[in-house]
Amino acid sequence: MARDFFDELSDTITRTTKDLGKKAGQLYETQKIKSKISSEEQMVRKLQADIGNVIFEKYKEGAEVEEGLLGLCEEIQQHMDIIAGYQDMAARLKGQKICPACGKSVDRSVAFCPFCGSVCPTPEPEKAEGDVVEDAPAEEEKADAETVQETEAVEAEENTAESVEEAGDVKETEHLEGTENEETVETPEKSENTAE
Repeated sequence: MARDFFDELSDTITRTTKDLGKKAGQLYETQKIKSKISSEEQMVRKLQADIGNVIFEKYKEGAEVEEGLLGLCEEIQQHMDIIAGYQDMAARLKGQKICPACGKSVDRSVAFCPFCGSVCPTPEPEKAEGDVVEDAPAEEEKADAETVQETEAVEAEENTAESVEEAGDVKETEHLEGTENEETVETPEKSENTAE
């Protein structure tokens, strides 16, 4: 009788082990398939981005682009212009300039880019009659200061929005705590009235 029990237990353990092996194999195969799907989806996203890049390059070259895509291309160009402005400002702060060909930061005094060899013109301040060229760096510093102020203003607005949200949370908490305090205050008054 004990032998039958152990034989059944052994058979049950063997079947369970085989079932777990099958399920593990299925899980492994399923994961491999999911990985392949993910890889293919990533390839599709890359190709879609490449299509977008081809269309944008045609837009930059002046080719005709569909109206729906034109708006997107213009928006991309606006963001790229903003990025270029920020890169130029960062380079100026370091005493550098941006190479128009390769886009790398180079020393402001060089005439040719050390990376790509193209001409890197140093923008000369425009000289009108009666203007002094020495004032140009002051104007550049003023423009840099204005840009820094604009950036700080944007950051301040973001911080203000966060502060307003936090203040709303604090007011709500204070309101709830105030309600609890009112209940606490009322309780002693009631006990005084009861004592009279």
